[in-house]
Amino acid sequence: MSFSSPANGIDLELQGITPDKQLPEQAQRGHVTIDGYELATIRIDAIGPARGTALLVPGYTSSADTFNCILEPLARRGYNVVSFSQRGQQLSQGPSDVSEYSLERLGADVHELITTMNLGPRVHLLGHSFGGVVSIEAVLQKPEAFASLTMWNSGPECMGGDIESQRHALLEYGPRAFYLSTRIAAGLDPDADIKGELNLVEQYYYDRLMGTNPAQLEAGITILANQVNKTAQLKATGVPVLVSHGANDDAWPIPMQREMAEELEADYWVIAHAGHSAHADRSHTSAELLATFWDEH
Repeated sequence: MSFSSPANGIDLELQGITPDKQLPEQAQRGHVTIDGYELATIRIDAIGPARGTALLVPGYTSSADTFNCILEPLARRGYNVVSFSQRGQQLSQGPSDVSEYSLERLGADVHELITTMNLGPRVHLLGHSFGGVVSIEAVLQKPEAFASLTMWNSGPECMGGDIESQRHALLEYGPRAFYLSTRIAAGLDPDADIKGELNLVEQYYYDRLMGTNPAQLEAGITILANQVNKTAQLKATGVPVLVSHGANDDAWPIPMQREMAEELEADYWVIAHAGHSAHADRSHTSAELLATFWDEH
């Protein structure tokens, strides 16, 4: 993909360009070995003088490729940017034992990746959705490692809703249960995968889900269902925080995210015409907002 493309990630998907194919030409794929497992990474260096380094943590059922659509504009604003697939996510290795995906272990992975890739001394950390839960844990483990934290379409405690029923469906029927519930809710044929009738983008997301280690899926949704509010502890670290979400975010309740920002006395930005993946819905706008926040810290 050309570095000059201003398109939003979602617009590229409508053209049949899947997130993995949105990787900028100057970005590089790689792997780092953490705790004996190879984790997939994507890195882009700043275009021009570097102002800092950012590490982007993907959400549940996601991967490093989710951020490809904002790498170029962030690099143009002077940031070295690294994204990665967490242990067990698509493209990364991971254990088959659910206990090896504890929140503490996932937070430790962040620090080991920073050390292994020599990203320090102070990194701008962004966590999208479930990645925000992991990022809070990482900050609490070693706050001095971070110049800032961005809670990107993420919240402080269990989001409620049908999270528990989703967990039960996963445990009873396996990963395909997530695919089925999404297809049925959208009024689409739930057997399109079996019939081989998924389009390119649908197939990408199906493969991403099914390429995730089942142990990671079970551990992740259990962490989400039992998420404890640690806002007070986070505030006590003194790490600057940005809370930002799409105006149409449908995961954590928006009032919950706003209240978290107020308690943290954090910057709080709402991105118009965007949903839970604001970086895909409004890619250039998201990158500009993030770089502006990072510039100040």
